[in-house]
Parts: sequence; C-alpha cells; structure tokens
Amino acid sequence: MPALFSRLSRPSASSSARRRAGIRSVAAAIGLAVTLPLLASCSAPAAEAREIGGTLDEIIVLAQAEGMVQLIAYPETWANYGESFAGFEAKYGVKVEVASPNASSGEELSAVKNLKGQSTQPDVLDIGYSFTQPAIDQDLLDIYVPTQIAEVPDGLKDPEGYWVGAYYGVLSIGVNADEVDVPASFADLKDPQYKGKITISDPRDGASSLATVFAAALANGGSLDNIQPGIDYFADLAAGGYLVNSVSNAAALSTGEAAVTFDWNYNYSGLEAEMTQSAVDLQVLVPGDGVFGNYYAQPITNDSPQPNAARLWVEWLLSDEGAISYAKSGAVPARYAAMDAAGTLPQEARDALPSADILAQIKFPTLDQAAAATELIVDQWGARVAGQ
Repeated sequence: MPALFSRLSRPSASSSARRRAGIRSVAAAIGLAVTLPLLASCSAPAAEAREIGGTLDEIIVLAQAEGMVQLIAYPETWANYGESFAGFEAKYGVKVEVASPNASSGEELSAVKNLKGQSTQPDVLDIGYSFTQPAIDQDLLDIYVPTQIAEVPDGLKDPEGYWVGAYYGVLSIGVNADEVDVPASFADLKDPQYKGKITISDPRDGASSLATVFAAALANGGSLDNIQPGIDYFADLAAGGYLVNSVSNAAALSTGEAAVTFDWNYNYSGLEAEMTQSAVDLQVLVPGDGVFGNYYAQPITNDSPQPNAARLWVEWLLSDEGAISYAKSGAVPARYAAMDAAGTLPQEARDALPSADILAQIKFPTLDQAAAATELIVDQWGARVAGQ
C-alpha cells in the first residue's frame, strides 16, 4: 500500500517555495555558470576576522553580539522555515535576514564567490546534496561540527565537518482526485485514464524532477546506479501522450492543466490553501514501487561575516525545536531516529511525516551516482522525452 495523505491540514504556503523546488538546478552541478547581479552589487567590505566561540554558550553570546545571521535561498514556505525564523529570533534575539529566497543551489555558490569578503556574503547555505562537493572543492565552506552531530546519520553529514543535512524529503505524487483515480504506483500511471494529465518538470533543471526519474527507475528494475529505466519510463509516457507541460504543480492542479504531479512530500504541504480555494481534492502519496528520498545540506561559508550566528543557526536546525518545525511540514529531520527513540517528536509532527515503513526504505544516492544519472539525463531527456 502507498503512504497516502488525505487533504492536507498543515501550514499553507505561497508559490515561492514551489518555484524554488523547480529551480534548484541540476545543470549547475555540472558546470553551469550563474551570477546574481543583485547580490553582487556594491557593498561595504566585511569586518576583520571575528572571534569564534569554542563552546555553544560562547557561540550564543558572540552571535547575540553579531545581531544577525545572513541566509540565502531560504523561502519562508519551504520546509516550514518561516516558523524556524520566528523561533530562532525569539529564543536568541538574533535577527534572520534572507537574500534571494528562491535562488537555486548553483546561484548560492555563485553568490558566495561573488560576495567573498563583503558584508553581504551569505553566512549559511541550503544546497542540494550534489552541490556539496563542488562547494568544498571551490573552498567555499568552513568546518563546523554541531553539538548534535552524533545523532545525525552518516549519510547526512560530511566526515570532515564541512556540511550537515538537517532534513530530507521523499518523492511523492500529488493528484487531483476529482479528475482521476489516485494511483498506488508508477505502474498505475500507464492506465489510459491518465493520458494528457501527467506533468513533470525538466529533470535537467530541478532536483525534485531528477528524484522523480530516480524513483521511476527504482519502480522499473533500475537502481541508484542505473537511472536508465526511469528515462525509458517517461519516454514511453511521452510517446503515449500522457505528458503535458505546465508552469508549476500548483497551476497545473488548480487550472486543470494536469491531474498528476511530482514533488518532495514537504512541498505539497504548502498547497492546501490554494487547492482549497480552487476546489481541488489534493491527495498525496509515496509511490509503493519507487520510494526515493534525498536531502539538502546547510553548510557555513568560509570567512562568513557572522560566524557565530552562522553556527548558532545550524545548531537551531538540528535542535529539537528546529527538527519539530521541519517535521510539521513533512520534511524529515536528520535526527528523526534519535528523537523517535527518545520520544521527543510530538504527535502533530509525526502525523505530518511519511510512515516509518517508507522512511526505512530510503537509501540516498552517492555523489558519483547522482553525477552519472545527471549526465545520462542531460544526454537523453531532450530527444526522448521533451521532444527537443
């Protein structure tokens, strides 16, 4: 049986998070040069290297003296970050500033390079897993080992301390149940009732779409080492007239452009208000034949303007408060297993997450596996699926 969530009751979101889901560019990971003119505009040089606390108590005091933390690509509606901002500010009295909330991971790295040594350089990033090694290779990241690191699984942290992934999501299917039957699997979507009603963003441009192809590969005999069956699956759907283009999942569902969409589970939590307004019966499920999950990392930048506030923000994301905030949106906190065992995850947060059975099936791809999959998709998707 699929993990099925009925009409969502979690916090609503604006379209900004949904746009960001589509623009976290996979192409940037293989060399696309992106700039941020707005962020790169003239600004004062950053202050000289600051003292960095050696304990969490010292970090808190110094962060409060710094007064703010500068983030980039953190929409309030993505993974419930708006609640985290409010909680962090209330607890520590440190203001959260966010530049270019809808920037892609590639744009985040470009911003760090463009703003190096300036007061507007971001302190902390939120990047797709495939961007972590390029960021390290370009000497953009600082080492920091959070106090809760022992409770973070090995697959969600860098062994040398360059980054930690505070949350992850599961690829899900969002369906307008008024238009089509709710499928249980990728196999079900080959039923003729879905012709002309399925939309997928270009996986050459977005991490959630790449995840969709990975999930389809797992559902059709592929593996994390072999995404080819996923490409073949969508090529078959395209040839059969099943696929349609759309601007966004929200637009597709609300206007009737499509009835079947794909995204991270926590992004669907932001569609409730818009779907209710459009009278759409949104049903969200994890396909039983293709369970795929992946994470985003929150590294501190090298020589960040507010190094203590940066460290305190990462501590917040891994704290019980930060983890619960993530979970309430459906984003799985990195410390989920430890909190589950300790009984510190409230029922409200548990109810928003995929089932324990689904979570147990997730295996994260390595950077090499992701690179190989991306190369194959870039080579084949245009001709075989997009008709280019």
